[in-house]
Amino acid sequence: MITCMSSDFAGRAFAQIDLDAFANNIEAMRSACSGQSYLPIIKANGYGHGLESIAGALLAHADRVSQFSSALEGCAVAALSEAQRLRDCGWDRPIVLLPGFIDLAELNECRRLGLDPVIHSPYQAALLLAQPEGITRVWLKANTGMNRLGLNAAAWREAYNALTAVPNLDVVAMSHLACADELDSPATTKQREAFDSLLATAGSVRRTLAASGGILAWPQTHYDIVRPGIMLYGSSPFAARSAQSLDLAPVMTLRSRLIAVNDLNAGDAVGYGGTFVADKPMRIGVVSIGYGDGYPRKAPTGTPVLVETATGKRRTTLVGRVSMDMITIDVTDLQVDVGASVVLWGEGLPADDIAQHCQTIAYELFCQVTARVPRQTS
Repeated sequence: MITCMSSDFAGRAFAQIDLDAFANNIEAMRSACSGQSYLPIIKANGYGHGLESIAGALLAHADRVSQFSSALEGCAVAALSEAQRLRDCGWDRPIVLLPGFIDLAELNECRRLGLDPVIHSPYQAALLLAQPEGITRVWLKANTGMNRLGLNAAAWREAYNALTAVPNLDVVAMSHLACADELDSPATTKQREAFDSLLATAGSVRRTLAASGGILAWPQTHYDIVRPGIMLYGSSPFAARSAQSLDLAPVMTLRSRLIAVNDLNAGDAVGYGGTFVADKPMRIGVVSIGYGDGYPRKAPTGTPVLVETATGKRRTTLVGRVSMDMITIDVTDLQVDVGASVVLWGEGLPADDIAQHCQTIAYELFCQVTARVPRQTS
């Protein structure tokens, strides 16, 4: 039985993890592809949300909604250390190791942990074929246009024929879409066609191609198994479509508080480098969070922040340069004082909005939240 881990607020910044929102997003995923089973991607510490908490929420949801129990394929991670953590906390479902193994020692570790390795290169197929014992399922990855990991068509067919001849070894056909987040790109259709062509003579093999972008916008890529990632955490994979429009709820709310409120005169500069200069008398709030906590240092003046005021939550903006432990925000027209709650992203302030200001994506924001920020599940 997996228990969800939580931490008490340590006094400066914390990440609130809403597991009901996570369950909502599973439902949204299932609504988009009700005929497929699903392999949730929980690599990178559950996209920064806490591996054990996210794993526990997956199992709790599968147990609560009985028709989903058989649809949960397991989960996928990107490191053996993540797989070990899952086994240590009681995860007894399949675990897919997305990069597979690089040598015999890692293959043996896959055996010990009972993992499903991805096979993306000829050397991996050769290693496994030489010693297939203890591996019951592999995910054979084809390169259909991503040109990152994956076997070319000839190598994939050769590996497929050899692996399917191994007794008691299940093979799943896999590829990955490069441009599913671009709704008008022809690349996804070309990759799907390449995938279909590759598998035309592969018989009844189960197939997986779609991650979040494919799930939400390309139903022809759903096949047998889908691999939801960022959508489970409440962010949109598309620049032009909001998470709210896709019925996705934020799972992580990054919170902090004001630790000082200072008055500025016109001409006063704020922070390192004096990159922001007041053009009028202002009140500046100091928030106890910075790049040492994972808040992006490249966040520019004007990046939105949500502050609890005497009249409710109000949006304001970051001013000046982000420090290691602090940011400064404009509270000139707000009724606030020391101790006021601040939301950096999440409930009421989509992470996608912050990502756009920082010229990045929500994936990076979530994954960069550091270990000194407690995750508090609710």
